[in-house]
Amino acid sequence: MDQNVILSRLLDKYENSRHLSQPGVSTRRVMLRIEKKEFPEYRYEDASVRDACNRLAIELEQKGLVALEWVKNRPVISVIALCLDHVMECYQQTGRTHPQVLAGMVGKQISGSLAEVSTPWIAAWRDSVCKEAADLMKVPFYCKNGLTTLQDLLVAFGEYDRLNGSSITMRAFSNRCYHHTKYFEQEVRDTFLNIAKKYDLNLAAACEQSEMGVRDQLAFLGIYARPELYELSGNFIIQTKAGSLDFSAAAPFGMALPSTMVDSIIAIDIKNIRKVIFIENKTNYDEYLISQWRPEEMVIYHGGFLSPQKRKLFAAISAWIPNDAEQFFWADIDLGGFQMFTQLQHLIPRLSPLRMSKDQVEQYRQSGLVRNSSYLFRLEEALKKQEYPLFSDAIEKILESG
Repeated sequence: MDQNVILSRLLDKYENSRHLSQPGVSTRRVMLRIEKKEFPEYRYEDASVRDACNRLAIELEQKGLVALEWVKNRPVISVIALCLDHVMECYQQTGRTHPQVLAGMVGKQISGSLAEVSTPWIAAWRDSVCKEAADLMKVPFYCKNGLTTLQDLLVAFGEYDRLNGSSITMRAFSNRCYHHTKYFEQEVRDTFLNIAKKYDLNLAAACEQSEMGVRDQLAFLGIYARPELYELSGNFIIQTKAGSLDFSAAAPFGMALPSTMVDSIIAIDIKNIRKVIFIENKTNYDEYLISQWRPEEMVIYHGGFLSPQKRKLFAAISAWIPNDAEQFFWADIDLGGFQMFTQLQHLIPRLSPLRMSKDQVEQYRQSGLVRNSSYLFRLEEALKKQEYPLFSDAIEKILESG
């Protein structure tokens, strides 16, 4: 052990005290009380450890950095108190940065690097962190021991903002940011995602709707480990820059498009379609194609959440749907299903729910999941606020049956 262990423990307490946030207001001392186990390294029962610690503490006292109190008539320290007039010297000796100085550095770096970003969740993070740094001298935990992680994040945020809604593979993104194809995944990805989940309300809602792994979360943001596959079925033709894809040849089983192909779509010929059905659940999608599909129907596997490329595909489909065609969405009759319907309806305004009414709640209530009180409370609040007006009757039935 050296002197810096003692000083670091004292500085930890100082940073959690009013002496930092409101200098001159508190009269309480910043101290380590031995009897309260606030300095566990000071094992005074062991004479060699005790004497070594005593020497270090006395040297710090001689420098004017701490004040000592002793147990009466014993060579045992009872209190080590920080000398507040010499706090900056303590920071210099330990190599730590004073929170006020660190907060200023962090705020300056973030505001300077992300001044022009247009991505809402990145801007929200920037404003929140800069405000806490300026008002409270608070910085993210990963800034406490250096700014390397912050600098890496700022590079990733800047590059992500420049994507402007387009998609990219994770390795290509990493290479753009760091000239290393795996650095983002190994060093930055988890912190990047934690911030995104907190400040991107759409991603937070998608994670709440279903258990999304890391790759699904990244895909939602448009960064994918490998291209997504979008499954569709029906008598329609997709025109691309390279030619035509006639899906009728694969009916009723359908085909899958890679997400990288979406940007090549020129037009979708669905003039023979009279009903478009988005099905969220994969089992239901597969079963529907085998046993219920009709030639006038276009059936699309929705798959739980809308990544930028999937959103782009669905918007393209919506633009080419004939005006007289019915448009439906079928998902689980639960909060997640209601949320997904609402999100898809923003893209496809004439969308209607399918098999998600109070009648289905009644029909399947015996095999439905039992919901806990917290979940039911959230549904009740949604009902009061009329968040999902098309599902009010179904929500009432769920609340009634639990």
